[in-house]
Amino acid sequence: MLRIKSSLDSIDNRRQLHEYVPLKQVSVDATIKSFAADVTIKQVFRNDETIPIETVYCFPIEEQAAVYGFVAHIDDREIIAQLKEKTEAQKEYTDALRQGHGAYLLEQDEKSQDNFIINVGALLPGKECCITISYVSELDLIQNGRTIRFVVPTTIAPRYNPNQGDISSPAGTTSKYVQSSPYTIEFHCQVDKIGVSRISSSSHSIQVDVGQQNVYVIEFAQQNTHLDRDILLDIDLSENRSNTIVAIEPGAVMASFMPTDEDCRRAMNNATITNEFMFIIDCSGSMSSESKIELAHQAMILFLKSLPVHCHFNIIRFGSNYQTLFNEITAMYDEENARKAEQLINTMRADMGGTELLKPFEWLQKYPPEQSRARQIFLLTDGEISNVSEVLDLCRSMSTFARIFSFGLGDSPSRSLVKGLARTTNGHFVFIPPKSSVDVYVGEQLQKALQSCITNIQVK
Repeated sequence: MLRIKSSLDSIDNRRQLHEYVPLKQVSVDATIKSFAADVTIKQVFRNDETIPIETVYCFPIEEQAAVYGFVAHIDDREIIAQLKEKTEAQKEYTDALRQGHGAYLLEQDEKSQDNFIINVGALLPGKECCITISYVSELDLIQNGRTIRFVVPTTIAPRYNPNQGDISSPAGTTSKYVQSSPYTIEFHCQVDKIGVSRISSSSHSIQVDVGQQNVYVIEFAQQNTHLDRDILLDIDLSENRSNTIVAIEPGAVMASFMPTDEDCRRAMNNATITNEFMFIIDCSGSMSSESKIELAHQAMILFLKSLPVHCHFNIIRFGSNYQTLFNEITAMYDEENARKAEQLINTMRADMGGTELLKPFEWLQKYPPEQSRARQIFLLTDGEISNVSEVLDLCRSMSTFARIFSFGLGDSPSRSLVKGLARTTNGHFVFIPPKSSVDVYVGEQLQKALQSCITNIQVK
């Protein structure tokens, strides 16, 4: 998404720019070793207008990524970024524009950790600018540790802003939101062969070159692939792997430990914990597109048929406000209450206005579970909100008594929100694209919620 404004205010006030995005080309180059990725994104901009413009580009990035490189090429000049305090960097950027100099500013969106904003600066008519961003990212283990998933986000949806009570584009961009774009993306990825049995993609047709000795080389199988969905790459691990995966680099160690059932029983000392299940369902207006509310409906019917007998549960729908199925915090899962829940699910619509996710979580924080109970929270949402950091901070305070199992619905949910909620509460997340069967996702999340949770792990 882009905000384009003329560097000459008098001209900008009289003229409506029709070119929404001067972005011309995108390429992604990645190297994956164990469960870490090094990614370089190149983006080419061109000003096809007859006047200088200031271009502000907002692009998505994985929530746990760390940007370490930023280079801009324009004509025969190369500009390498310097790391500076945010306020100071913004002031220097503004001063440079006033003096008529080219300036470039890369900064993270304060309210959502999965968006970065590039201020390309005053781009002269007919000129091209190539921006190169490099970042490293930790990859997710899925399928009970059997698969490593690599994601390159490529789309951002407009998000509900509770301060404005309306939809707003990320980072103040004002471009028109479209479901597809004319821009294509090139993709090249190398994956270390050690411990890998298979590589696949559920998002794009890929070709895997196995001819090189130490790495697999992955590219798109088709040319002119459009920039219209996230790139998903699943790396299946060998069956004879250890339940502990360790990657050692100079100055850093990364470890992933998947405890066995025996590990869990030993850590819990065979104590009995009763689960209570809270379902938070997004019924805001944005859920009406891409049949997202139907995905939530299908998931809830499956959940209702799969809950353990005599557990405790409640259903909370939310939009501009929230409504609970039961007046009390939880109710016993029996035949009568299951019937009430099914009636509610069958009448569920995307008709509750904005996306005020903070409110139902504030209610849950106010009423923690009883002694000897563990609270498992299932959130079904498209995640299109702007106050991600505020929601994460609240849920982090509940991590001592609750785990969140989040579902990101649709093509472009906020990955920062969906992943962040699970990460901060030791839960788990899944993303369900449109026209998918929810069965596998619901089964995976419920299975994990029923597993014991080990705490106070130490690494020596």
